[in-house]
Amino acid sequence: MPISVIIRYLAEKLNWLDRQVVKNSRRALMKIESYKLIIQLTEDDNQMRLVEKLVKDSLLTSAENQFILKREGFYKSNLAN
Repeated sequence: MPISVIIRYLAEKLNWLDRQVVKNSRRALMKIESYKLIIQLTEDDNQMRLVEKLVKDSLLTSAENQFILKREGFYKSNLAN
């Protein structure tokens, strides 16, 4: 396979991944803004706790680096890559 085909594929893949990051960032920002609006409009403590739980559960989750790398197709052993 010619190197130009490989380079073009990698460039397109990187471009696609960048678009996905931008899309997910916008979605997260919209969630944060809607949660802020709900908190400003409500005086109910139960509603505020629910919104805080939603933020923590959906936006503030952490994942191990190995999990992310495996999901993207990278493994510790060079033979598996």
